[in-house]
Amino acid sequence: MLDSEINFYKAVTVDDTSSNGGLMSAVEYTSGALADVFPHVLKAERDAGSEKHRKVIIKIDNDNDESFLAPQLWFDKPTPADDYAMFFAASETDTEGDIGGSERKYGCADLSTDATLGGTTLVVTVEHADQTGMFVAGDVIRVTDMTDPLDGGTGNEEFHVISGTPSVSTLEITITTTDVLAYGYLVSGSTRVMSVYKPTDVACSVDNWDDSDTSAGTYDESTYAVVTDNIGTISQTWTLTFTDATNFTVEGNTVGFLASGVIGSDYSEDNTDFTKPYFTLLTAGWGGTWAQDDTLVFQTHPAAIEIWERRNVPAGSSSLSGNSLILVVAGESV
Repeated sequence: MLDSEINFYKAVTVDDTSSNGGLMSAVEYTSGALADVFPHVLKAERDAGSEKHRKVIIKIDNDNDESFLAPQLWFDKPTPADDYAMFFAASETDTEGDIGGSERKYGCADLSTDATLGGTTLVVTVEHADQTGMFVAGDVIRVTDMTDPLDGGTGNEEFHVISGTPSVSTLEITITTTDVLAYGYLVSGSTRVMSVYKPTDVACSVDNWDDSDTSAGTYDESTYAVVTDNIGTISQTWTLTFTDATNFTVEGNTVGFLASGVIGSDYSEDNTDFTKPYFTLLTAGWGGTWAQDDTLVFQTHPAAIEIWERRNVPAGSSSLSGNSLILVVAGESV
């Protein structure tokens, strides 16, 4: 899978209200673009302080419909400014109003004491007390002194599992690893330790199949599964309603009506945002006798990972023109 096939999309609503977030839009974030995820922080906001959330959807735009295996996400560095950031898992549909505050947070901290090759102890300092819960027993962490996550060999990195509950003293966290460090790390070498989010493998899926409101019509979804498309498939509830024994309408809960279909040919309608099918129903799957007003309902889910990024600007923060936040996505494909 190519880097160009892993893309970052905005939610349908991007603002600072409870409606912020929701489903994935067709608008991409531009990697490295200034203020594309979070807006600029003006003086009044720095003086007063603020907390903002932005939903980020990592979509696998692979035209071969490959699964994205063993995904891992992390923030590569703490922000250089006075603000601080964390991220946490989102759902396909949730909005800012659904955020409760107790979600498991992930982030990055700077090494505060030199770490010895062969040792099992890492001491880090977080930017704010809010971040002291970022490291949890049993979690995977990444340790690195690489200047850039894509350096490809310049500097060192390794992954470990946290053994036991880390100890916290003000902003300092002491982490014990289950196995020894393969390298030594220096505070002066810009070493960072980050908590790693590991969602499940990423692929399109179909569920919540409901053909209970039918007379004698059938569709064999086990043998002739609905065909999804990594690029075109979205989060949607689809309702097929028969107008007679062979013809049916197709309606999505947010996209509205698509072209009508007919038993006797494959049904496929393109997602016009991506010029790829939302889904395909195969002719061979139809069986029995369908009648007017019979319905078939199912849900499709995109090949995507949804997260919330949270940025906090403490009151009285200073300005910094070169502030940045780097989200890294790693994984495998077959």
